Amino acid sequence: FGNLFGGGFGSGFGGAGPRQSRGMRGEDISVAVRLSFEDALKGVTTKISVPQTVQCATCRGSGAAPGTAPTKCPQCQGRGMISQSQGFFALSQPCGRCRGTGTVVEHPCATCGGTGAGRALRKFTVPLPAGVKDGTKIRLKGKGEPGSGGGPPGDLYVVAQVTASPLFERRGSDLAIEVPVTMAEAALGASVRLPTPEGSVALKVPAGTQDGRLLKIKGKGAPKLGASGKGDLIARIRVVTPENLDGEEKDLLRKFAELRKEDPRAGRPGWTA
Repeated sequence: FGNLFGGGFGSGFGGAGPRQSRGMRGEDISVAVRLSFEDALKGVTTKISVPQTVQCATCRGSGAAPGTAPTKCPQCQGRGMISQSQGFFALSQPCGRCRGTGTVVEHPCATCGGTGAGRALRKFTVPLPAGVKDGTKIRLKGKGEPGSGGGPPGDLYVVAQVTASPLFERRGSDLAIEVPVTMAEAALGASVRLPTPEGSVALKVPAGTQDGRLLKIKGKGAPKLGASGKGDLIARIRVVTPENLDGEEKDLLRKFAELRKEDPRAGRPGWTA
């Protein structure tokens, strides 16, 4: 109703009053930052350059050539709105000449073409905390595009792009790693060294471990983002079957099979002897 009646009943009968412009919030900006898997775990501080809209240095944002200034719009008399009477009512709409600003630029600035703005690189120092994940967003409030009409600026979002690790798979704050073991190590049990983000540690493989078994090492995962402590390291056992056996090795395995005389499929539903 405000637009229909020219801003209210008072102006509906007396013509359009001065336009009360509403400031518009500036747009948000999103910038991707690539970092290594190791840097994501320990946290880093990075520097970025972001192209942004800035005030024209020549006209200082007025859009007018040096030595001149924007003048009152002759069509709307500086109100920014045009009122058209339709009987009892008055319909207000933005002025077509000044586009609702109330001013016009007769002599545009040669640098910005009358827009009052330009583009420039702004530099920021961004701390990326330990434990950031791929896709984590860091918000820099008020560092986006400037607002218009006195509106607030938008925000700058820095999006982490973490490269994959050849060793670890990340699952939240937990890390997973595949640990190859021999048949003898899986059957007899063993202590094997495996890498972690902080160096190698010993992993106890219990006797009789089957392929695919998961073993947990507490506190050796990734830092918990926004909290204290670390996740766990999950070790998935992969039993490696030997290839290219020589005659003696084959004989030993045949003797072992004769000693065991077992069928791992026996007794399972759907399997026949």
